[in-house]
Amino acid sequence: MSNTNPLFGGGVDSLFGASGNPNEYDIMVNLDDIEIGSQVREEFEDENNKLADLGRSLRENQLQPIIIRPNRPGSEKPYLLVAGERRCRAARIEGMTQLWARVKDLTDEQAEKAQVVENIHRKNLTQIEEAKKIEHDLETMSMDEVMAKYNISRTRLSKMMGLLDLPEQAKRLVAEDLSADVESINAVKVIEKINPKKAKKLVDDIKSGGAKANVRELVKAVKNEVKPPKPKPEKKPTKPAVNADRNSDPRPNRESVGLVLSQAYSALFLQKGKPKKVLDTMSPDDREMIEVWLRAFYDKGVQSKDAGRDMLLCMRDDLFAADGVGAFALAAFAYGLDRDAKFSLLNILGSVQA
Repeated sequence: MSNTNPLFGGGVDSLFGASGNPNEYDIMVNLDDIEIGSQVREEFEDENNKLADLGRSLRENQLQPIIIRPNRPGSEKPYLLVAGERRCRAARIEGMTQLWARVKDLTDEQAEKAQVVENIHRKNLTQIEEAKKIEHDLETMSMDEVMAKYNISRTRLSKMMGLLDLPEQAKRLVAEDLSADVESINAVKVIEKINPKKAKKLVDDIKSGGAKANVRELVKAVKNEVKPPKPKPEKKPTKPAVNADRNSDPRPNRESVGLVLSQAYSALFLQKGKPKKVLDTMSPDDREMIEVWLRAFYDKGVQSKDAGRDMLLCMRDDLFAADGVGAFALAAFAYGLDRDAKFSLLNILGSVQA
């Protein structure tokens, strides 16, 4: 049996898979024969993942073995738990006395690393499964309904969706069980778009650091390193423009509008929907929000004195793209460059179907 990540493959097999080593074998172990020492995991259940439910599932079919190691000489119990405390707790609640276990001859350092990797692997699978459920719900529910169902913010929803569309190096953090931190995974995704070589080196450094690597600090340092300098603010006109507030940097609003425009892009480009119908299905608040955000790019195009430079800056800052949310921003900017084209949300939405 394999503990392969069903989304990306690979994962913790190198630590938990059967290797043909005579010091590694499977047994049905008595729970009373297992000593449970200090574990990485501290929370064992929540309202959606009850131990009693897991116990009933284990009685019917245990799909994954717990990991144990021979205990130290002189110990009261013959085995020491490495990974699987939640399954042990659930089995006891269900009244079970034995579990399928894989015995591995590990050092203290190897056992510690195995615990960390197994914990990260579990978190990654939980988050990916949740993201898939959210993606499915978004097909039939509004974003407000989905946010209420999962009790999450727009920002969190956007980041969870980002787990389903990861480039190579960001994907490695999940596939190789290096991090389950959504913030870090999405940050590596951004770094990779700006500088793939630095992203690869970053993930290599995280991997070489092992269980003791401070992933957030490493990612933060590289993100600051590759972040392009902000363009100098243009000289403001003597008289303030009527829509002066719309000329400010639109980036802080990207996460707020990302989900709305991602759904619009899917409906328009992938499902060949009609722009007007897509626009009509938006709530008034969502429509106003994306109009303000896209108008900022239109205004930037109108005011641009060096279109090539401005486009490159926006591309380096991950604002423009050929697909997805960035395609709408690029289209709005292009309409602004055309001095004869008035701002039209309908035209901008329709342009991504080209």
